[in-house]
Amino acid sequence: MAFTPLQRRDLRLLAGLRGVTYLGDSMALVTLYLRLAPIGHAWAIAALSIAGTLPFVVLSPLAGHVVDHVPAKRLLTRLGLAEAVICLGIGHWHSMTATLSLMLALSTCVAFSFPGYSALVPTIAGEDNVSRAQGLMQAVQGGAAVLGPITGGLLVGWTGQSWPLFLDATCYLVAAFATTRLHHDRRPSPTNAIERLESGKMTAGVLFLWNDRLLRPIVLTTLVFLFTLNIINVGEVFFVTVTLHASAIYYGLLGASFGLGLVAGSLLAGKLDQGHVHLARRIFLAIVVVGVMFGLVGLATRVEYIYPLMVVAGVAAGIARVAFMTLCTVRSAELLRGRVFAAVEAIFTGGQIGATALGGLVLSLVAPRTVFQVGGGVATLSAVLLGPLALRASSTAHTRELDNQGD
Repeated sequence: MAFTPLQRRDLRLLAGLRGVTYLGDSMALVTLYLRLAPIGHAWAIAALSIAGTLPFVVLSPLAGHVVDHVPAKRLLTRLGLAEAVICLGIGHWHSMTATLSLMLALSTCVAFSFPGYSALVPTIAGEDNVSRAQGLMQAVQGGAAVLGPITGGLLVGWTGQSWPLFLDATCYLVAAFATTRLHHDRRPSPTNAIERLESGKMTAGVLFLWNDRLLRPIVLTTLVFLFTLNIINVGEVFFVTVTLHASAIYYGLLGASFGLGLVAGSLLAGKLDQGHVHLARRIFLAIVVVGVMFGLVGLATRVEYIYPLMVVAGVAAGIARVAFMTLCTVRSAELLRGRVFAAVEAIFTGGQIGATALGGLVLSLVAPRTVFQVGGGVATLSAVLLGPLALRASSTAHTRELDNQGD
């Protein structure tokens, strides 16, 4: 089904403002790493990472509850203004205490805005066009995540550490203004007493993911996949610079190759069928492809051999991301989507924190090449083992729906 002119306008506006904020945040994060590294070394970087991710885990139930009970435009506009003020403060106060405290405040706001924007996408696109809309959103965000660190590093070298943060504040101001210009708004309103009771549970998002027979194995597989992916990310720099004896430029190109594939995969996924069974198959197949690609990376003897493998892995990862977000959307009730997306982000962020912490230990025990090989194997194995369970559950549910329609 084609988008109406109003839907197309709002989706482009939403994609633009999300891309701007992702770009600003990526620039700001690089700037803060460069600020804190000379002051507190490794522990300061670790503290910054914790401050930037912990609220997504701790505040997930509250964030999803607020998103599902407050009109989206009002909530997101106020959050954008608050985020802009906080970024101005980070740019002005350079002490470690101020930086970490304000970073914690900023990530707290983003923990609310992320599920807010995610739940707004299907409201604009409509249930039949979720995949196309998610493809656009993920492509823009992926592109911004690639350009942000490069732009941030250049700006720090040219202008110092304050201006990238002031630019991030400007990005949030632009996003807040753009949100007010959206025609569509999400105003969840339970229609009966049972729905009101269910909508009052802060843990409804986690319970939904666990009780859904299709989503449960998919979430578990994706969690294992992302856990191994983050451990591999820790070992990438050592594999490129130490094992393959390449320069830092080659390491930077590695992330750019994966990001390029991610954008292409996201755009491609938006054009594919969004039936539940098709989405589930796509997720598991994409995870297998990424796992195989990383396993082959671990066999590479020259850095030049890695880039096409990383592009293919990025394409598969982009397809998996869009398919997963689409599946979570189409299988959840509209009044629960804020909590569902908040729960998803909390689960995966928690896995990211654990994987990053474990990555250092793993690399102290095994070689970076082995990390790629074992990590790719574990991701592939998880998809092979859990994939049939999810597909069987999806096929059974689909058969029951057809039987009910026949009756």
